[in-house]
Amino acid sequence: MHFIVNNDLLAPDGAGCERLGCLTGISKSPKTVIETPTAALMTQGGSVVHLTADVLARVFTEPKLLWVPLSNSIQLEAGLQAQGEGVAKFAGLPGHVSCATLQNISEITPNGHYELDKVPVWTKNGKKLLTAERYMELMEVFKPDIILAIADGRTSLDEGSKRISKSVDRTQKMLNVCMEKYKCSEVLADSLILGVIVGCGSEKMLEKSIENIFKYSDILAGVAISGLSDGSERSFNASDKLSIIFKKISDTIPKNFLKVLEGSWKPDVVLTAIEYGWDIFDGSLPLKLTNLGYALRLHFDINKNNDSVYVLNMNYDRYKDDFNPILDGCECLTCRKHTRAYIQHLLKTREMLSSVLLSIHNLHNFDQLFCHARRHIAAKTFDLFKKYIQEQCQKLDPFIVYKEESIKDLKQVDEHKKKIRTNDIDNINSEKILNT
Repeated sequence: MHFIVNNDLLAPDGAGCERLGCLTGISKSPKTVIETPTAALMTQGGSVVHLTADVLARVFTEPKLLWVPLSNSIQLEAGLQAQGEGVAKFAGLPGHVSCATLQNISEITPNGHYELDKVPVWTKNGKKLLTAERYMELMEVFKPDIILAIADGRTSLDEGSKRISKSVDRTQKMLNVCMEKYKCSEVLADSLILGVIVGCGSEKMLEKSIENIFKYSDILAGVAISGLSDGSERSFNASDKLSIIFKKISDTIPKNFLKVLEGSWKPDVVLTAIEYGWDIFDGSLPLKLTNLGYALRLHFDINKNNDSVYVLNMNYDRYKDDFNPILDGCECLTCRKHTRAYIQHLLKTREMLSSVLLSIHNLHNFDQLFCHARRHIAAKTFDLFKKYIQEQCQKLDPFIVYKEESIKDLKQVDEHKKKIRTNDIDNINSEKILNT
């Protein structure tokens, strides 16, 4: 498998380096080509959340990237060993390309619980401490097409210096082990392995983390960036610092490296990352919105004025008599057949079909963001497209939607979040809701 950069265009202001690329040469599917920039599909137990394989085939007719966190799929180990053909085949999605990582960085997990050469993974069966050796053993069982090396990356930009220092040191030691195991593994010969950059909250530690990556620049196919968020809402609102970090890493690492961004970032942040040459995103945002009962409705025609909000809270009663689709002109299966009123009814009656329909739409709309981004990069109009999406994102912030419900006190907000999370866990097959 190979990553090829098709072009490397400087943004008009000279600040960015948005580019087109592709993943090709996939051994199990030689004709498959994944164009970048793109987003993966978040999975649980190897399957795309809320969608069966048959429904997914109707939503996306072409192969997609599957984002496979060990935190929600490690229980598949015994079955995968018995089958021996990898996680994508095991989940009934053999035509898709899998990308394995330690955990979903957008989920809240307990603090601490670290040991010298181990990182905790919080599964549905509790905490599991993994060493780099154990992690690579699991990779040989899962057989993903892309591997993110194990890392201690669950830190935010405002993390204390001591915690960041330990994160960088622990990640370096584990990367050394991963590289040795990878070089000796015949099973993973066709897989790409990516180093993980951490320590973003400290300029000195970030530089040290990048230096650690450079030691294996002849083996690594790219990098992923972690250490930007600990999963909490506040740590996802540090956009002022992100441009500097994106640019620093993009300017430092080799231009042919695949660059992956983990986390549930808003569309304007995603486009900022694309502007600085980032290629793959973990796709956790559509899942987060779906679990909350929100509908993503980005508009992409830059020649049309758009004053509407880019996220709808479909739980609101004002949609019970609204017989319009979520987004006029949207070609997804949900918008072609169902109305806002019907989806609001499903949410109120706690029908699981609500999650299916919202997931279909949110995944489609989020995917279209990248399709249009690629078109504008090719047409050298990406700066206009980015500005157009940024203006929409300023209309409504979905992560502070509680203001519309007159919940002003922080304690009330926390209680409200807990109530939403408990209800969703009870009614969506114990699906762990992402941080709100």
